[in-house]
Amino acid sequence: MQIEDHPAGYPRFSALVASHDSFHLCRRFSNLRSRLLLLKQDRISSLEKQLQKVDHEETVPLRLGSTRADDNSERKFILSQIDDALADYDGLIVRNHQIFSFEAARPRAVASLQNWINGTGCIARHEATYLNYSNELLCVASMDDTVMMWLETLVECTFTRARQYFGKNRHLNISRDPNVHITSKPSVTRIARVLMTPFIATLLLAPVIVCNCLTSLIARLSTIVIAATMFIAILSGSTKAKTVELVVAGATYTTVLIVFISSTSMPKN
Repeated sequence: MQIEDHPAGYPRFSALVASHDSFHLCRRFSNLRSRLLLLKQDRISSLEKQLQKVDHEETVPLRLGSTRADDNSERKFILSQIDDALADYDGLIVRNHQIFSFEAARPRAVASLQNWINGTGCIARHEATYLNYSNELLCVASMDDTVMMWLETLVECTFTRARQYFGKNRHLNISRDPNVHITSKPSVTRIARVLMTPFIATLLLAPVIVCNCLTSLIARLSTIVIAATMFIAILSGSTKAKTVELVVAGATYTTVLIVFISSTSMPKN
């Protein structure tokens, strides 16, 4: 089925959202989550002070030294409230952690959905205002590294321009709308990874080739320093690697280059 085969409204909009991973967007509601967390935290703090007050005013020391002998109903009631409040508080913290672990939505995906809604009018505008909160929109689907995202966007733009120029086969596309161009996610990913291969090969092998052409040890060491710096900078900016992973990758890369230099005989001048 194509998108236009679904009834206009939410059925058609849902079909569009389901057609691409990057369209699965929703709001984090960061402000409301912070508000609720602060309220629950303050409630626990208040209960904590009430419990401290009851403990300090206790006239029978045995009640504080034995839970079995503690027959203070007020303390038991406060502890029961604290238990419920902490369970509610911890649950919200866990949910917030899960929500904030999702990555931010792609601006291109947000703009695409907004353009489709404005062009078709299938969804009430006040019900599509969530797309206006671009600073707190998250993408439910997992996203690739920065370089892969850039390459996938480049491939999608290329396919879109090709379809606009040569026309598109409506039997192979998920939409009959000439303004809707959605490329298969697996196809885009495969092409992007193929384009990534020569870039990675150049990044890894270029310093080896340069060092092999140089005769001066100082020049070779300078090449290693520059290559290792560029390698770590590119790895840091294009991937989600942690600091420890960057250190390990940089150390391994530098070690390989140094071993190559030390094992290569220096040509005589």
